[in-house]
Amino acid sequence: MTPEEFKKRRESDDDWGGITYEDIADCAKKWGLCSNVYTHRIDQVRYWVLRKAKTIDAEDYRPNSDF
Repeated sequence: MTPEEFKKRRESDDDWGGITYEDIADCAKKWGLCSNVYTHRIDQVRYWVLRKAKTIDAEDYRPNSDF
């Protein structure tokens, strides 16, 4: 899925357009955000993907920096 496709699905409804955490992990790897998503917190990976896709609510998902 491209960042544009991700954004369209994410913003399509309140259920994230059916996007799963597996989809988020796949996008993070495919888009070059990280090579191994399992070495990062999922909330951080989710935030990176939302930012890359330029979703309107990306900043709402910024993880707490105290980790």
